[in-house]
Amino acid sequence: MKKQVFLLTLIAALFGSSNVLPVSSDCCAPVCSTDCNTSCDTSCTDDHGKTYRDIIPHFQGGSVEMVSMYSSNVLHNLNHEDKHGAFQVTVFGGKNTKRSDAAAYYLPYGHNTLTFDGAIAKPHTFAFNAAESVAQIQVATLTAQALNGHATDGTNFTASPSPVFVDPVNYQFDSNRDTSIVRPWNFGITFAALFEPGATSGVGAASGVGFEPAVGSGLITSPAFKSTINPCLSYSHVGAGFGLRYHFSDDKKGFFGTLTTAVQRVSSVISLNEVVETEKEVIGDYAAANPYGIVTPAGVTAGDTQAIPNKFGINDIVFDPNAHATVTPVGSIATAYAATSLFPGTGDVAAPANVTEAFCQNAWNYGKIAPCQKITRLADIELALGYQWWCGDCASTNWYVGVVIPTGNKVCAEFVAPAVVGNGFHAGLMTGSTTEVLLSDEENYQASYRLDMNARYLFKNTQKRSFDLLGNEWSRYMMVWENKAAYTAAVAAANAITAIAPVPATGSLFAGVAQRGYTPGINSFTADMSVKPRLQGRVNQALYIRGEHARLELGWNTFAKHKECVALACPWDNAPAFAESSYIGGVGLNNARTIYNDAQTMSYNVVDNLNRVFPITTPTALVTIGNNTLADTNYDDFAITEAQINLDSASSSATLTQTPYAVLGYAWESDFMPQFSIGGSYEFSSGNSALNQWLVFGKFEMAF
Repeated sequence: MKKQVFLLTLIAALFGSSNVLPVSSDCCAPVCSTDCNTSCDTSCTDDHGKTYRDIIPHFQGGSVEMVSMYSSNVLHNLNHEDKHGAFQVTVFGGKNTKRSDAAAYYLPYGHNTLTFDGAIAKPHTFAFNAAESVAQIQVATLTAQALNGHATDGTNFTASPSPVFVDPVNYQFDSNRDTSIVRPWNFGITFAALFEPGATSGVGAASGVGFEPAVGSGLITSPAFKSTINPCLSYSHVGAGFGLRYHFSDDKKGFFGTLTTAVQRVSSVISLNEVVETEKEVIGDYAAANPYGIVTPAGVTAGDTQAIPNKFGINDIVFDPNAHATVTPVGSIATAYAATSLFPGTGDVAAPANVTEAFCQNAWNYGKIAPCQKITRLADIELALGYQWWCGDCASTNWYVGVVIPTGNKVCAEFVAPAVVGNGFHAGLMTGSTTEVLLSDEENYQASYRLDMNARYLFKNTQKRSFDLLGNEWSRYMMVWENKAAYTAAVAAANAITAIAPVPATGSLFAGVAQRGYTPGINSFTADMSVKPRLQGRVNQALYIRGEHARLELGWNTFAKHKECVALACPWDNAPAFAESSYIGGVGLNNARTIYNDAQTMSYNVVDNLNRVFPITTPTALVTIGNNTLADTNYDDFAITEAQINLDSASSSATLTQTPYAVLGYAWESDFMPQFSIGGSYEFSSGNSALNQWLVFGKFEMAF
């Protein structure tokens, strides 16, 4: 007996060791296996910016609602009442607290509140400088007809020697460093703030002798939208558990078997609690309401000949709303969001008007926030075979091994904080023991100390998981080119723009079609992953007091688990690249962006910084403002590599929780030893890797 107690004490000590379950300050010890690519250097990162959290299952080996009173009664009935079997039926339910902190687990940089703001302040002065230019305006030979009366002598229209200039060192388009401010264009709300080198109306207008770019301050036009969200996560569950134990031998020592399972209904709801301060503008300056489709001047209708000062200094444009038909936008975003107030019915869905709509839009395949997710399922089945080593008047102890048979549901990355029953469909092996020592035997009651332990190792399976890039939280929601093929298609489409016929009798035809075949980053930054939960365990300590009929149990339950080990199930070959946010040019790349900063420094791959075409009466004579020959040779320099993926963002954090509880019961005099009990518990942790939640339960048990 002394040897058994010593071994059990040693096992308990190992359970609390941070070398086995790395949840303490030294959790960065090398605990990952060789086939797992989760970086152990990031094991101690704060619990925020995550894409998935493993909710601790209920009514499993060692949990409060399973072992309370039942474990003691089984041992007592076997020893004193010569009962070989016992079963229990438990009804339980609970809900989480600290719901704002629970939602912050999924938010970037540890914030509880996020502000979606399209406004970008202009921090520096814009200037022209030919020697340091990174973007130029090129103009082809032009007939007098295209100038709409501005030139009548047939002379060539040539570019000014002063090019557009942005100094990437001294000029920063977006100076925001507040990580709680999010740029809404990434979510399909309005468009990115755009830079206008032509400055104010009338400056840089066309003249009879040539194109004269403005000298002075450039303009930054920001879309009108501002909204704040303060998300809360509400998690609730109800269930009915069943447990059966049977001792196979007539001797009090010997083998026994157990069966445990439960039917559960789980509900998970994230409420964004959005407050819109500034509504999304319907039509922006020179841009349609969505960030992916057609660029159109504000307030222009078909046949208008009004003087419209545009970004490139050419006035009196006749606008044809059908001009977008000359080039079909490429990419899933362009298809989904082509519907605007100017071109109704041309897309699958309208662009979202606010953050709430953005997080449930059809253009996203993953990472959405649904009003409510619910699932009812049979939880995992636990089968075990054990041996009762000792069963005496003063002490009892046993040990068992078993299997975890997954019958719950596997995680799907379509929604944030999905409703999951069981262990995420992971099979596993488990082991555990129950030891009870008599503390006091009085005339009216008995007092005992009981120690329940359960450990399990869950094997890997394949799941869909979303992820961020290293050092760039919520980069999964940023706009990307899906791959080089999508980017090349946009380049080819921009190169294929030709003159439109018939041409109006007067004026030129504005055919500015932005090739923004972007894809929501969440669609590219979600992949099949090999997920290995590894080791988790429970230690339950209880003081059990047995009267003639009354029962009381006071206890403390400790749960700990490894951080999940995740790795890409397939080689990373998608190679998406972040799209340049500038609305002035559609076919651009920018790997300096974040969710809170558009990083419009012009130090990106400028393939068509100012892409516009003005067809004229002679189809062979075109004016192309921008680089007329686009290229995709630099795409590989901007493509996201596997080394940039933050696998830690896709893994559920290491967890250590504590659960005090109390249970009251009443036993009837009967050969079957029936007993009814009710109890409650509260589970909490120091961080937000696990939910803080209360639980109430009632159980009925009998012996046979």
